[in-house]
Amino acid sequence: MSEYRASGVWLGNAAWPSGRSPGAFARDVFRLANCKTDREKAFAFYKWFLRCMNRGPSLFLPGLGGYIRCDDPTLLFTSWGHNQCTGWGWVAAEALNAAGVKARRAVAFASGHTFYEVWYKGLDGKEAWHAFDPFIGWYFTKDDGEVASCEELGANPDLVTNPRPGGPSRLGHHPERSGVLHRYKAGDLIDIEQPVYNDELSFELRPGMSFSSLWRPELPGLHIGAGNRPDGANCDISLYDEEGKPRYPEHHAYWKNYVWPTPQNTKMINGGHPVRWHGCGSLRWQPLLFGERVADRVHNAVIENGTVRPSGPKKHCEVWWHIKLPYLASYLRIGSGSDSGGGDMIGLSVSPDGGKTMRTIHWGGSLPNLVELMPSEPGSLQCVRDFWLRLDMSSQSANSPLRVRGLQVNLGYQVNMHVLPRLVPGANELYLQAEKMDGVKLEAEWNYTRGDDELTHALALDQAGRAAQSVDPGIERPEQAVMRGVTVRCLPA
Repeated sequence: MSEYRASGVWLGNAAWPSGRSPGAFARDVFRLANCKTDREKAFAFYKWFLRCMNRGPSLFLPGLGGYIRCDDPTLLFTSWGHNQCTGWGWVAAEALNAAGVKARRAVAFASGHTFYEVWYKGLDGKEAWHAFDPFIGWYFTKDDGEVASCEELGANPDLVTNPRPGGPSRLGHHPERSGVLHRYKAGDLIDIEQPVYNDELSFELRPGMSFSSLWRPELPGLHIGAGNRPDGANCDISLYDEEGKPRYPEHHAYWKNYVWPTPQNTKMINGGHPVRWHGCGSLRWQPLLFGERVADRVHNAVIENGTVRPSGPKKHCEVWWHIKLPYLASYLRIGSGSDSGGGDMIGLSVSPDGGKTMRTIHWGGSLPNLVELMPSEPGSLQCVRDFWLRLDMSSQSANSPLRVRGLQVNLGYQVNMHVLPRLVPGANELYLQAEKMDGVKLEAEWNYTRGDDELTHALALDQAGRAAQSVDPGIERPEQAVMRGVTVRCLPA
């Protein structure tokens, strides 16, 4: 059976840091900031990391009989998009080391707080560690203007309690609970060896598939649940501080269009205030329109004209599709129509391992118009990135009308909207690339609002390689382009 697909697919904007991996993000930050030294790289990464990462609950993935903590830096950054201090430390260490800058995750033993240190040659010409903590918003400078190390903060608490000029203007997202005056206790840090994974995300598409990643959650109630941040509001960095000033003026233009109020519940940490939300996406596909060539297994099935039926009576019909996501899945919805007679049976199942274990989501004499598997349901696809979908049916009668029509697959996923390839003032080089393409072509679209205009920029790719186009969105400030979504779709060649 032909591959009939595109693999290793990615799209982006060279004017915005890549969201393909933490390492790719850091390398692009260094390029965009024109960094020459590791010191310059450390400061550029600090700025962009805070711009593109949210504060929020840790990620837990299903496994080992329950939910287990995830410290996969690529998923934490590109899909989950928010975490507590531990996750920030994991992502920073991964990003910097993968981009060639020596860094380590640091944990202050007394407080349990995590941040990171970067090794570079300071203003005094000496190579040393320097401590950064964008999660709470601090680094502290010494009398010579250089960033202090954890050891130096522990030896001289006055650097924290009486900050020198040159440090961040705002120390902590919420000063009263930031614990900033305890940062001098970082002298008891634990040195942690962290592997560099250097993973990269990519899309794998078959004809008819489209992946749409949105800056604003399409259906906030279907996000991956995260403790006390409901409806997709998984960050506690509000747009304005306790004095009514922009919390981070250098980031304000990038955050302005992407904050929404949380529910009015004083028990919630956000208390109804507008905060940054995560983005979302959805894979949409009608595989029956493209026949056996897009299926991974076909047994006793006839697929034609957008329908599937058993090849005969007393034949158990099975069709399997292997579906892969670059991000963490949240929900599954399957719409269809069916014809059946007495004694006929139709089933839908999902499997994480090619059929060795199965989760039945429907079994009966007919197929409902809509079958759903939501994040809150036991055994859901929440946080899964790779699974198999099986449609099976059987009949005893040679005259049975049994068949399934349509089969519209809608698979939701969570994505960190801040690493999506947004448009910025000036020249934007939009690109679409694929490592392999077999019998297909690709299209990509950027959709955004500028004033009263709804605009789209499109790219096409007919063979493996890279297509690029320079686009000027006609804006003077970042917030003048309200990003809506970016889509990549696959069509038969």
